[in-house]
Amino acid sequence: MTNSGMLVCSFHFRERYQKGENCFYELNHPHIVEDEDEGISIHIDNAVEMFKLFCEAHPDLTDDEKKKKVFCVQNGSYTKYDEATYTALSFVVKSGSYGVEADITDKNTRKVNYHRSANESDVKDFLCVVYIPKDAGKLRVRKGIFVFQSIGNYGVKTITTEKMRAFFAKFKLTLETRSVSISAFLEKLIAEGNLYKLTLIRNSLSSNPADSMLISTGREEQTFIKPHLQPNWLTKMFAIFNKADETGLVEIPDEESYEDISMQFKLGKSVRTVRLRNLEKVSIVEDIPDHILAKNNPKFVIDHMIATANSYKERMVWGDPSEV
Repeated sequence: MTNSGMLVCSFHFRERYQKGENCFYELNHPHIVEDEDEGISIHIDNAVEMFKLFCEAHPDLTDDEKKKKVFCVQNGSYTKYDEATYTALSFVVKSGSYGVEADITDKNTRKVNYHRSANESDVKDFLCVVYIPKDAGKLRVRKGIFVFQSIGNYGVKTITTEKMRAFFAKFKLTLETRSVSISAFLEKLIAEGNLYKLTLIRNSLSSNPADSMLISTGREEQTFIKPHLQPNWLTKMFAIFNKADETGLVEIPDEESYEDISMQFKLGKSVRTVRLRNLEKVSIVEDIPDHILAKNNPKFVIDHMIATANSYKERMVWGDPSEV
């Protein structure tokens, strides 16, 4: 069975020609754009309706000759989910690369069944989900979640968000994407028992007299294999990651003897390493469980993608916290 996963990220819109807090589009509210060329106003009920327009505007394969990729949204593939606490939209992106000739060979018989030319693309279907929480009280949601399916080493996050940025520009909106809560991701992996190695890193000289025989000790690392961490230490560590997650600043308490944390996780056959001081480079990628893929039904995969977005919802700041 081919490995299939999900890339999860957050998104928001900035309204052009606006400043401060007014520059963020509130996703559950109407957006009105004046089309000066046509002399008309474009009224869109909410962000989900905008994403539906995006899907409807890309039914035919388009060719990016520079990147040698084709892209479209499968005609009629989008479905809207309107629940008590969120609205979601699922759709199918068809995409693939071309530009390289290849012999399509049967792995068992070693027989070449077909020669693929440089103009032929291996188009695949990828499930995508847009997830937007509903407003709560006075809180107006400004941030949503994207979940993009990946198949083996192939994915569509970059090409899809590039197409979205170009499309939404005509509504005078700028789409921006960010990582979802890294701390929530790490907490989930640790709770599932996937932590294999924890390394505390110090760049200063050790107080150990044995180190005096070295001209330079470089950095010192203290590594723990398959650690079982005390609850109070986990709470302290997640607080550090959460602060870096929200502000981009790494602040380790002065009383601690380390300056960086590296965590290595075993996820099936793959290994993921996360370092505190490199959080901006971390992509949230989760596997889709085999028992869901074995059902061979896209509905179960979409349900799992929505449930995954829902699990990150509680750990993200959706609007101005003072409005809650």
